[in-house]
Amino acid sequence: MEFNVIRTCKDCKNEDFFYLTKVQSAFQLYDSSEIWNSLCSKCGSTECLSLGGKQPKVDQQLLDMWGNSATLHFWTQDEEIFLAETEYFHLILNAIDKSKYPERKITVLIQSICVLLYDNTETFEKYADEENFKREKDANLIRPELIKRKDKIIKEQGLIMEYIKQVVFPQIGIENWL
Repeated sequence: MEFNVIRTCKDCKNEDFFYLTKVQSAFQLYDSSEIWNSLCSKCGSTECLSLGGKQPKVDQQLLDMWGNSATLHFWTQDEEIFLAETEYFHLILNAIDKSKYPERKITVLIQSICVLLYDNTETFEKYADEENFKREKDANLIRPELIKRKDKIIKEQGLIMEYIKQVVFPQIGIENWL
């Protein structure tokens, strides 16, 4: 599979592709300012409208690289939000249960599973019935797994955002957290 950064020229809207490895793309291990300031292949302009591209899905290899590195980040901030995807849920649970990584990374993973439950239970009115059904089904799979790991969540509660706790903690039986 190919990964790239797409540079859109501000002057002519041409798109230039800069090819990357999976690891470079996942952890943004490239110089975005160099790409931003590069010459457009069509008109030669250095004026850039935007940079874009699709980030690879997190797999065991990428999660292990991230988990065992003090310097790698999926995002420079809000990694717990980035990792809060249903498709990553079992990878994350496995990593938490096996305590595969340093405590700092496990904390991010615990935060991410709380965000995932939050994302699947917050406000149903804004979604179509089909989406609500999927979200409810996901929440029903996530909730018991969080209940099983309630002690780990309680340990990290000081690092979990208050708005997440307000929605998630009552669902998993954590009381008196204020």
